[in-house]
Amino acid sequence: MRPGRAWAWLVAGLLFPAWAQAAVEPAGQQAGADRACPPPLRVEPAYPADMIQAQREGELLLALAVDDCGRVTNAAVRRGSDQPALDAAALEAARQWVLAEDARLPAGDGRVLVPVAFRIPPAKAHAYGGPDWPESHRRVRYVAELLDGYATPTEVLDRYPLDPEAMITPPYPRVRSMFFRQRGADPREYWLFLYLQGRPAVAARYRLVHEGGEPLVRVAILCDNTGSACTRDSRLLMRGLPFAKAR
Repeated sequence: MRPGRAWAWLVAGLLFPAWAQAAVEPAGQQAGADRACPPPLRVEPAYPADMIQAQREGELLLALAVDDCGRVTNAAVRRGSDQPALDAAALEAARQWVLAEDARLPAGDGRVLVPVAFRIPPAKAHAYGGPDWPESHRRVRYVAELLDGYATPTEVLDRYPLDPEAMITPPYPRVRSMFFRQRGADPREYWLFLYLQGRPAVAARYRLVHEGGEPLVRVAILCDNTGSACTRDSRLLMRGLPFAKAR
């Protein structure tokens, strides 16, 4: 064989495997990937915030069609909860599920029946204590600030990561209210909620800070009431809490 032809065959021998791998192996790999089943997955339904606020619970029964891997291909409500928002939340979650093999036992019509329950967890029990307010901030200036991203007290209760570390005896005994210190907040943070006819009408966040060597209480107030009532309540809160009056 002439040297040139030998070199040509050598090059061809080196290139062909790469060409074959690019043209043939991906297809085989893809086929294998298609045959591989995903692991079981159970996405918990998102409890609608308005249902939690209204203290609405419910149970329903879903009828699911699944493929050989347990992936849900179709979901329907077999028995509803009488709360359309809860039924819709359950369906949205179920369409993402991959059922484990032992959870795919079909009913008479070939569907898999799965019960779903929405239950509001019981409120944590907290012992109420004294003000738990440091002496350094008992006679200082109160400075108003904004609470970005929130417009009403209800939005705070629904979305703010509230985590009471110490429940405190409410400072205004004639008004239905809730007062607590936020867990782990730095600077120290307190929350006061005032209720009107069973709904949160005022939310106030108190942050105890030091600025320029001066202790301050920064207060963010959200009010969901008439204009005159909000003005009145804001003035009251900016005068300071009963045990920590503003200077």
